[in-house]
Amino acid sequence: MIRLFLDSEWANDALRELVSLALVSEDGEHVFYAERDPLPGMPSSFVRESVYPLLDRGEAAMKDSAMTHALRSFLEPLGDCEVFADAPLDFSMLSRVWKGRDRTSPEPPFRTRLAREGNLMPSVERYFELNPDHRALRHHALVDAMALRSAWIVENYSLDGDVGSATSYDPCYDEWLLAKVGAARADPRSSIPHETVMEKLRKRLEAMKAERDDH
Repeated sequence: MIRLFLDSEWANDALRELVSLALVSEDGEHVFYAERDPLPGMPSSFVRESVYPLLDRGEAAMKDSAMTHALRSFLEPLGDCEVFADAPLDFSMLSRVWKGRDRTSPEPPFRTRLAREGNLMPSVERYFELNPDHRALRHHALVDAMALRSAWIVENYSLDGDVGSATSYDPCYDEWLLAKVGAARADPRSSIPHETVMEKLRKRLEAMKAERDDH
């Protein structure tokens, strides 16, 4: 079963309109990111000042129907998935996008699990302390999803109790991460550095644009 790490941003706590949604797999090989187009017109001051300026827009910006289609196209080939998030509302946003406007949407191929146990949330904070480039982008949904992913790996695959001292800048980062995954898996998959995740996302968005242009 593939583990996916989810984060979403929403415009305000009252209306709870989706702004952006991201998923990244445990091995970093599968990445989804999308932003609503148009954006909600009544964001809170925090969202207007701290979330909207971080958005990618461009090919990441999608109409609601296109976002639903993109999410289904991303998840269905993966088969049975377990989706982790640190807030219940993230799951509501994911379900809303999955269902779309269909009266009878397909059965979701995922189950959800709230991930806040143990030292997971302190490890998220530690991740941002050690990665100042990502700290500057905090509240970008994909960056936050990758932080949760990294914290999960550190907390669940560390045999020495290490909270995590390696960063994406460390030349041994891949080996460090792979060792943690390998310690808990009979068939460890190669870890993917964050820069590669972002590059894979960029290429995927370009491919989606080319596919739309062909139609």
